[in-house]
Amino acid sequence: MPERQRQRDLDTYRIVDSLPEAAYDDIVRLAARICDAPIATMSLIDRDRQWFKSRIGIESMQTSRDVAFCDHAVREPQLLLEVPDATQDPRFRDNPDVTGGRGIRFYAGMPLVTPHGTAVGTVCVIDRRPRELDDGQREALAALARVTMNLLEARRQLLDAERTATLHPPAEAAPVVALPRYSVVIVELQGYSRVVSQRGHRIVEQTLQQCSHALERLLASGEALNRVSGAPEFVLTLNGEVDADRLQAIERIANASATMLGTDAVAAAATSTSPTENPLAVFGRADEALTHRKTQRIDLSGASVADRPMMRH
Repeated sequence: MPERQRQRDLDTYRIVDSLPEAAYDDIVRLAARICDAPIATMSLIDRDRQWFKSRIGIESMQTSRDVAFCDHAVREPQLLLEVPDATQDPRFRDNPDVTGGRGIRFYAGMPLVTPHGTAVGTVCVIDRRPRELDDGQREALAALARVTMNLLEARRQLLDAERTATLHPPAEAAPVVALPRYSVVIVELQGYSRVVSQRGHRIVEQTLQQCSHALERLLASGEALNRVSGAPEFVLTLNGEVDADRLQAIERIANASATMLGTDAVAAAATSTSPTENPLAVFGRADEALTHRKTQRIDLSGASVADRPMMRH
């Protein structure tokens, strides 16, 4: 399956950079306990990084993708990747996590496989001594990966239901000559969990509320703005087609707030094919455009925003 589809599938869950959740922490604790491992993670393979939704035995929230064992695991979605001794495996023996401070020797990762057959990450266990899992532990790790995917799918379905309830064509976008179509714009703050960890939830939420008020001042009659629950994402439903200047103005306002938090924001838009097209379908095209924009930013910069130093104010 192409990397583009894999990344697109991951983006639809809105899970990367989300805040900690007990359900995922429980899965990681079970993986560590069942497999008698000092390190366990729920890892998600994003564009240029491995991001940990939950972790035990690792301090960092993410690593570079090019040193991630899990990046190898997602390449074969149906198989458990088990590495008994990383020092003897040509794929990993020169890995800095093997030769350096982490001293990884053993790894076992079960891919998180989407309905499309792509793998967006793993539930994995790690040890600092060479070893192997027994059959019962392998079965348990596979079961925990399936439970994790059920949670991710439930998350996606809940987001879709929320969007269906809140997304509507603008009131003035009725089938008349002046406004034959409407547009959906998605604005997303980057690195949400990181900025909450560094600045605190209250300050981040206050800043996002200020951003919401600033964006609302851009709206014309009949247009609407919605905030996705518990996420750093705004969805605007606007009259007609959104030209480049208006999209840039929206992104500029969002970035004014994002900069205060030491991060940035990305916006993307899509226009309906008719006044009566389902807004969720238009949202889907805008979301694809957002995926493309975020990937393009990584390709152009050579480094993710999350790796840049935080600005102080």
